[in-house]
Amino acid sequence: MKLLLVEDNAEDARFLGALLHRSDDVELVHARSLHDACGALAAGGFDAVLLSLQLPDARGMECVDTIQAADGRVAVVALAGQPDEALAVDILNKGVQDYLVKWEDQGRTLLRSVRYAVERKRSALQLSQLAQFDPLTELGNRQYFQDQLQRATARARREGSRVALFFLDIDQFKMVNDTLGHQAGDQLLQEVAQRLATQVRAGDIMARLGGDEFAILMEGVSSAVDAGNIAQQLLDVIEAPFGIDGHQVQVTTSIGITFYPADNNDTVRLLKNADIAMYQAKDSGRNNFKFFTERMHTELVEYHELQHDIAEALRKQGFHLVFQPKVNLTTRRLQGLEALLRWDCPKRGAVSPAKFIPVAEASGHIVPLGYWVLTSVCEILKRWEQAALPLVPVSVNVSTRQFQQADFSRRVAGVLEQFQVAPQLVELEMTEGLLMQDTDAAHRTLHELRTLGVRISIDDFGTGHSCLSYLRRFPIDVLKIDRSFVHEVGESEDSRIIIDAIISLARSLRLETVAEGVETNAQLDFLMERGCFIAQGYLFGMPMSATQVEPLLREAQDDTVRAPACAPPRPARATGS
Repeated sequence: MKLLLVEDNAEDARFLGALLHRSDDVELVHARSLHDACGALAAGGFDAVLLSLQLPDARGMECVDTIQAADGRVAVVALAGQPDEALAVDILNKGVQDYLVKWEDQGRTLLRSVRYAVERKRSALQLSQLAQFDPLTELGNRQYFQDQLQRATARARREGSRVALFFLDIDQFKMVNDTLGHQAGDQLLQEVAQRLATQVRAGDIMARLGGDEFAILMEGVSSAVDAGNIAQQLLDVIEAPFGIDGHQVQVTTSIGITFYPADNNDTVRLLKNADIAMYQAKDSGRNNFKFFTERMHTELVEYHELQHDIAEALRKQGFHLVFQPKVNLTTRRLQGLEALLRWDCPKRGAVSPAKFIPVAEASGHIVPLGYWVLTSVCEILKRWEQAALPLVPVSVNVSTRQFQQADFSRRVAGVLEQFQVAPQLVELEMTEGLLMQDTDAAHRTLHELRTLGVRISIDDFGTGHSCLSYLRRFPIDVLKIDRSFVHEVGESEDSRIIIDAIISLARSLRLETVAEGVETNAQLDFLMERGCFIAQGYLFGMPMSATQVEPLLREAQDDTVRAPACAPPRPARATGS
């Protein structure tokens, strides 16, 4: 055990040295001032410091502060000339391991106190390590980072300098975790931490805030250009492939950047600013960085308010459905309906689905909202059946989050059974991107739905990750031609080519095609010439309530739903659920 005795009184030093040298395992080094003690501590290797509180260059608490600043990991036993209970309490509260009065302790008692002090310090360091450091990556954790951020901003305030804060999130981490397992995910996080460490300077602070989120704190970054260059280096080092558990894995990261004091003086708000900017980077396509702006904060406040109002509308049944007809262009009969979600908010008025659906998706409210739509559709179908109305299939939009629920197909089956609705009367619409996120899981879920008997439709086909292989693998019934292609008929040769290709592909795979957004007779004629015989859009009528649909159902057996000779004025476009 290596001890440093800091004592300027020669007689006291001889007495304490004699007591301590009674033990064979003690190596004692003597310093006569705080200055000499700090020099000795700089060399390292000490287990404890026996610190006199009366020294030529400091007294009392100043002695403690200086030693702890020189080496925060060494145990400290304070030595006072006379008992002072108030000082003892203050010193122990400062983190000193023991307070002793000189001459009162004989050798064995003194040694025991020193050994206990060393053990208490080691235990305190271990607890601090657990409390402030991430055991997986050995980086600081959120608490550690916040403490360091407070210290860095305090220094910057005194020196009139700037602090840059980088908030990073691994873009494809969940996919790696889900496909390769948690052990592979942990290995990836460790290797990400190691790569990030190669890009920071000595003295920069790096932490893992939780999950796949990291933060880096850099003092003295003088400009946005410098911060941008650093961020680009971080992006580049993460983008290179990783070797994980025998697999080559490639991920990217999204980075948010904020500055002290330009963006805020509050450290909690600064971290939130960087988080907001990171999500802006993620929403902008990932694998990039964004600087925080006040506009981002305003948008975040609006987002949370809208999220709260969506939750309230769910709780108070504030949403309702409208239905857009699908028409058979050959017979001009009603072929089906698409259920569209609408929201008339008491304080906002009519809120566009284009505004509230993305927020519901991001917040998770889309899951209960999606099941509410499905339940409402089945309830309406049952009501129409009990009224002896002819029924047509009704399509329901399915969100990514809802589809990815482990019990999705079971819950669909439960709703169908609850209302005793024939499965073929329900068509589930989903996007290409949804199916491509986890093809194996999507394949299983789609086959479970096919076993139930419900129809599967691919919405907005041609705008996403079109892949011919999934069309063969997945049990799909319908391809919907996106309204953007239909709208450009007569204006864009590319759109006409794409529509021809989709119709030809569907025909070869024996799939039904439905054209969305038909608004003019020219578009109608083009689709019929190409062999698409089912369409929906304003040409056939605006979305309508369930009550307004009922006359169309009554007429469906004997009459037709005809397009007008001229298209009506084009209203604002409605977006589905």
